Formats: sequence, structure tokens, C-alpha cells
Amino acid sequence: MKLGQLADDVPSMRELDITPLIDIVFILLIFFVVTTTFVHDVGLDLERPEASAANEQPASIVRVAVSERGEVAVNGQPTSPWRLEAEVHDRLIDRAEASILVIADKAVHADSLVAIMDACRRGGAEKIALAVEVVTGP
Repeated sequence: MKLGQLADDVPSMRELDITPLIDIVFILLIFFVVTTTFVHDVGLDLERPEASAANEQPASIVRVAVSERGEVAVNGQPTSPWRLEAEVHDRLIDRAEASILVIADKAVHADSLVAIMDACRRGGAEKIALAVEVVTGP
């Protein structure tokens, strides 16, 4: 209501009532929020094997993760095992000293681990290390 306007006055037709428009926008917003699937970084939940003698690796190393189900990720990006060699080659193409850190689940079979390490070596890796959990004490 405008200042000086009486309550009995009929609102002029020049004014738009945007309340229904706001209601529709909120309903559409709720619809899109509920139906949207959010993109999450794909990470592999791994339980690494334990070792008492382990060295810390530099942060600039390329990380290849392997799950017990055979899922492979290079630097956190999921890939397939048959594409691993090309992925490693792409990551190491501009580096003089190529290094790979294989982070494998405890349940990964030795033959799968050797196949992953072979693919990394064919991709140009000169040094390959296996990540382990450090055990302290007896």
C-alpha cells in the first residue's frame, strides 16, 4: 500500500503481483536441488599392507591406486587397467626423472600388482615404489 492511499482503494492495474512468480521459482529450485546428482571425486578406499621399513616419497610423484576389485586411478582420476600405460605416459612425458607410487589394497593379488607395475614401466616409469602402512613396535 502506498503512502496516502486508503484501504478501500482498488490497486491499479499497472502494478504486477510477482508473488506467484516467486513461488514457481522456489518450486523449480527445490525440484532441481532434489533431482541433481552431485559430482564427487572418485577415490578408492584402500587398506594398504604394512611394513616396518618404509621411506617417504616426494609429493611430485605420480600416484597409481589399485583396489581389490581391480579399479585403477591415476592421481585420483579413475581410469581402466588397459588405459593405464597411456595415462602414466601422459603424466610423465615432461618429467626427466619418472617416478610412480603404486598404492594397492592389501587384498590385491600379486599377479594383478605385477601387471599394474609392468604397465607403469611400459608407460615410461623408471622408478616404481609400493605404498605401505608404517608399523611401529613389535
